[in-house]
Parts: sequence; structure tokens; C-alpha cells
Amino acid sequence: RDRRDREAVGGGETDRCANVADRFVAMGCCSSTPRSTPKRKRGRRALILEDDFGERSPSPDFPGEEHDEFVDAFETIDEDEGLRTPRASTNSGMAFALSPLLEAMADSPFHDLTPQEQVARVESEGGIPYELCRQSWTQEMHSRRVAELLNATKERVAREKNVDRAATYAARRRMSMDVEDPPEMSLYDQAKGVVGRMQLGQDITKFELPATFLTPFSAIQASEDVLTIIAGTERSDEDWKALSDNSVDCETRFLNVLRLFLDMESLRCEEGTGGGTKSAFTMPPMKKPINSVLGETHRTRVGEVEMIAEQVSHHPPITCWEVEHKLAGMKITGNLSPKPIFHGTSVQVALRGTLLYEFPETGEAYVASIPDLYIRFFGMGGGYNENVGRVRFERVSGGRTGDHRRLWADLHFKARGSAGWKSKAHRMDATVYRDASNAPSTSGGVVGLGYGFLENFSEKTDAAFKSAKASAPKWCAKNYAGGGGPGVEVVATLKGHYNTDIIDLRTGEVFWKAARRKPRNPVAATVPIDLETESHLVWGDLIRAIVREDWKKANAAKKRVEVAQRALMKEIKEGRKTWVPRLFAREQKTDLGVVRGMYTLRPNVREDPPECDRDWHEHIGKAVFED
Repeated sequence: RDRRDREAVGGGETDRCANVADRFVAMGCCSSTPRSTPKRKRGRRALILEDDFGERSPSPDFPGEEHDEFVDAFETIDEDEGLRTPRASTNSGMAFALSPLLEAMADSPFHDLTPQEQVARVESEGGIPYELCRQSWTQEMHSRRVAELLNATKERVAREKNVDRAATYAARRRMSMDVEDPPEMSLYDQAKGVVGRMQLGQDITKFELPATFLTPFSAIQASEDVLTIIAGTERSDEDWKALSDNSVDCETRFLNVLRLFLDMESLRCEEGTGGGTKSAFTMPPMKKPINSVLGETHRTRVGEVEMIAEQVSHHPPITCWEVEHKLAGMKITGNLSPKPIFHGTSVQVALRGTLLYEFPETGEAYVASIPDLYIRFFGMGGGYNENVGRVRFERVSGGRTGDHRRLWADLHFKARGSAGWKSKAHRMDATVYRDASNAPSTSGGVVGLGYGFLENFSEKTDAAFKSAKASAPKWCAKNYAGGGGPGVEVVATLKGHYNTDIIDLRTGEVFWKAARRKPRNPVAATVPIDLETESHLVWGDLIRAIVREDWKKANAAKKRVEVAQRALMKEIKEGRKTWVPRLFAREQKTDLGVVRGMYTLRPNVREDPPECDRDWHEHIGKAVFED
């Protein structure tokens, strides 16, 4: 352009331009020595370093480079005497680099594999390892591997959309430099604004919160708590086999499973249990888990124990999971539909969930409802979390044992009260009953006072619900004098603290003691069902931004997923798409009465998982996995 301008002007104009140039040289604004055209070095890659959370930072050889977490640093960098510009991407696996592990992956044909072949490769490598009972998002090996798989998925989606990732990155960098960021609000101002818009008794799931108030894990990931008890506590092989030991009577087996249920509920004590176990998914004040997106999946393995989870519904939110313990011959299925209610200085999360314990060895099945989670922000005893509510644990099927006596336990998890004194924390009363008539269980897991399966997942006008509700005995957790009705006998009367120990008041002996954690945490592994719907990948950018407290990018990542989900929900609402959960289905347990309405795992899902839903990929996958 300069050459054409010089040719277009006359000689006098040329002389005038030369005089101006001489004046600039005299002023020291530029050098009179012509600058030689720099030699561009092609194919050389800048070294990108990573911190403990997989976040990239430039090498000291290239100071002053500001990095954007949402782009994966896969771009190859051209050097121009200290100036670094992204070179146009070739969209090939060999064109990118993140870490030595990813370099090895890029040198292999991993990016050229089909999605199913990629999952098989990850599974053959043992998944994404991490230490159980600890926060996986703080463990470098897990965070780094998740980042690599996330980038591999972004590359595959970019190829499918025919998008040049490096060019997109460069364009966004230029735009971000031209736009001045608005000043960030303080956490106090954000909390004041959010609380000011809430009303007492409001359902928080219908209230959009900024990323500042989110924990670095989604609701479906929090289901891993059950693995902390099953695989992270000291239990011998004999203890597990005793749960389905047909050589003992059904009452003994019932009480053993009830103890396992108490272990699972004790884990939610914020300060941990007397046995040293503690949840890795505790919620600080004014924080909540990320709302899982429809179709989100999660699979975790610890030795012979495997958990598979799926978000089967978004409104209302329903998370389903199943844990299979091969040694114990046990399957535990959970259906959870949390509903957090705002109460000013506290939030009560009505979990509205049901647990189903199945033992194929005996054919027995047990059903339990789940207490609410009460989160207090302020109080005389400080902030705290605790279980509250009334629960029923019931034997709903005698299976092949030939003993069909009805057995159930009514439990009351007590609140601390308005003062919130620690001396009144974690209290529980319970009474265990048996029906001496030896009649088969017909209630199908109905519990009292609105915390059971039918209360949460069935129509209240349904004939089956009314019949089961009428046949269920009245809930009673504190009946020391006698039974819960005609023909009903008391087996045990329990009282104590569900974080330390519980006493049987009839015998004076310790009925349950908090399970002791193993001296060393076992190694678990995230084994994705696929490389799109896996929870750690769907929320990978958001979780990393929350850990780094980069709220601008956290809010951008959160909005990207939410907008994509709204597009899919619009298709479903307007009838253009019928949503069917991939991994779970209802009406499969036809021998369990009304409990057949629970979502349970489809056959052969563990051996041959179905492919990702095409509409999910089009509406959510393509929008989420982009730079």
C-alpha cells in the first residue's frame, strides 16, 4: 500500500514526505536504519506450562503473554522477534500441543478415532485415576487428564463443524482487547443482590445464580459420596457377604442393611464422622452444586465397585444412579429430585429421593427415603449442614427366602433448633418394627409424611398410591412402650448421634458405630460413558474457572451450557423431540409393586452403553465443546 501511495503522488509531495521522515529521525522517534524483514521461523512451538489445575501459562521464554483458559493452547505459535501470533490451524491432531501426555496422544492416531473408539481407548487405559474421598478437581493428574480429553472433544467437534480453532481464538483475542471489561462486583454486593431478589420459601432451582455461588462440582458428581462409604471404609469380605447371607434370619439381614443405610447418611456431617470419614462434596455457606444438564452422565470405578449416573430430567431435576458391588452381591439404585427452599438465613434441600437395595443372591429388596439436607448460613453455633426429617426404611420383597415378614424402621433425624447449638447436632431417634402376621409386604415402599417414593414420584390421585398409602402403618420413630399397630411388634428402639454411635435402648448395647475410613484412600477412576455427556467434560471449563476464581470466564462457560440446554428443551416442549433417558428406564421392577415406577438401570448398559443421543449432540454438544 505504501508503494502504491508513493507512485500515486507527485515529486513535490514525495519530497515533503521525505522531509517529514527526516524530522522524525531527528526527534528520535524512529531509526534511520532500515529495518530488515524478520525471518519467520515456521513449525516451532512455544512451550506452554501448566499449574496444578491444568491451567496453562506461557514459558518464561515468552514473557507478557496473557492466556485465555477457554482456548486450549493447542495453537502452534509463529515467532516474529518476540511477537507471537497464532498460525492458522490445520485442524489436525499433530498441529496442537498442551502437555507431554497430550503430545504423546497427538503423535498417536487418537484424534482420528471414532467417538466409540476414543472411549474404548480411555477405558483400556483404566479411565482417569484420582484419589477417592478427596476432591478430584484439586488433584493434578485427574484435572490434567480431563483437560486433555476435553480438548480432544473440542477438536473433534471443530472438525465436524469445519471450524478453524486457532483462527477463532485469534479473532476472540482481538475482540477482547478492543472491549473494556466492566468492573467486577464484590462478593458482598453480589450476595446482597441475589438475596434481595429471593423470597422466603422460593425454590432455588428456578432461580438463576451467578457462578460465584456455585461449587466446583455438579449435582450428579456428588453421587460419588456413596462410593466413599462402600469403597473408602473398613469392611471385611465377611461383612459384605453378611448382607445377603441366607443362613441367618431375615431380621438379622434387615438390621445389617439398615446399618449400611446409616453409614451413607452419616457421611453428610460437615465435620465428618467419629470414624474419620468425610464427604468430599461439602457445601460452604451461600454455595450450591452446578445444576446437571439433561442427559449428563457420570461413571466411576473403584476396584469391583462401579457407579453409573444420569440426569434423566431437568424440570423437575431428577438424578439417577446405580452402584454395583460384585463382592457383596448388591446393587443400590438412587432416584433424587432435590428441591432447595430458601429460608432467609438457611436453605433446606428437600432431596425427595428413594434408595433401592437389591440382593440377587436372596432376591430381597429394601427401599428407603432420604432425609432433607439443612444448610444454615448464620447462627449462634455458626454455619453448618445437617440431616433433618422423617424417613422410613422398609423390606419390600422377601425374594426366594420364603420368609415374607414385613420389616420396617421409622427414623427421625432431628434439627438443632433455631439457636443451632453444636450440643444438639446429629441427633436421631428410630424404632424397628416387624409384622407378626407373616403377610407379604404390600406397601411398596410407601413412607409417612411425604418423604417416600410415592410421595415424590407418583400421582397422588393414582389408585395404587391410595391403596398403598392406606395399607402402610402410621409413621412412628419414638414408640418405646409398644408396637405401631395391631399385630406389629417392636424389634429395636434406637437413639443416639448418627455421626458417632447409636444405642439400642431395649438392650443397652451399641447398635451402630460410624464406619472407620481406610488408612489410605483407594484409587478410583472416572470412566466416561462417552466423551461428550461425561459430567467432568460438560462442565470442564466452568469447574476450572471456579477453582481459579475467574468469575468472568466461569459465568461465560455456565451461560454457554445453559443456552444450549434451553435450545434442546424448546425442541422437547414444542413436540419436535421426544426425550428418552439413555441409561435408565421406569417400569422394569414389576415384582416390587408401586416401586416399579423407579428409574433403574437398563439391561447390558455396563457392558454395551448406548451411543450419545444425536439431538443432544446437535443442540448441546456442538455448543458446549467450542472455544
